[in-house]
Amino acid sequence: MATEQLIPIPFLLSLGNLEADKCIIFVVAMLMAVTVNAEGQAIMATTLGDIQKNSKKRFHFNPLLHLDISGVICFAVAGFGWPRHVPIEQNKFKYPYIYLILSRFAGPLANLLLAGIAGSIIWVLHIIGVQDQVFTIVLSVNLMVFVFNFLPLPPLAAASLFYPLLPKRKSHSLKILAKVCPFLLVLFFVFLKFRHIETINDFFFPIVRAISSFMIG
Repeated sequence: MATEQLIPIPFLLSLGNLEADKCIIFVVAMLMAVTVNAEGQAIMATTLGDIQKNSKKRFHFNPLLHLDISGVICFAVAGFGWPRHVPIEQNKFKYPYIYLILSRFAGPLANLLLAGIAGSIIWVLHIIGVQDQVFTIVLSVNLMVFVFNFLPLPPLAAASLFYPLLPKRKSHSLKILAKVCPFLLVLFFVFLKFRHIETINDFFFPIVRAISSFMIG
């Protein structure tokens, strides 16, 4: 397919050979990805009962306010990242464990939806013979966020599967871990990149390519 030849999926920034146009598109795609991810979590949490008085802390639709420094670095290094932590008070939920998981996974599911929209546009452009790189990068970035959120490590969504099962008396230690783990995750992917270790990529990249092929047609 022409779009696959023009822009590979997954699309990763080549830090040693940056191209201005692709960097700009990637940054825009990243801003879109963190915004829909954070707002998806907030909307789901609110819908399920976590209604907060100061809703502007979650609903501001300003991508710059959703940026997290560790998440941005991970986008640059690994092709995926995460938004700033979305505050959720699970004690307001009728079913705290289940609703917390649903709220956290609403973020990557929103990324999957955005990737689907981009894929539909790519499909239409392909039919009329137009090569694309903008929507292909948007598709790639959002699919990467969706797929890698299944790593069970904070601040990724799959970590919510285990948080409610941990002892409450260790909540302070867990808060510290939640703050430190994103930077440890970045260091981990930096190490993998510069040591040219592809173990994780070899597992997740085929999934990203398979979903993108299904969406593009």
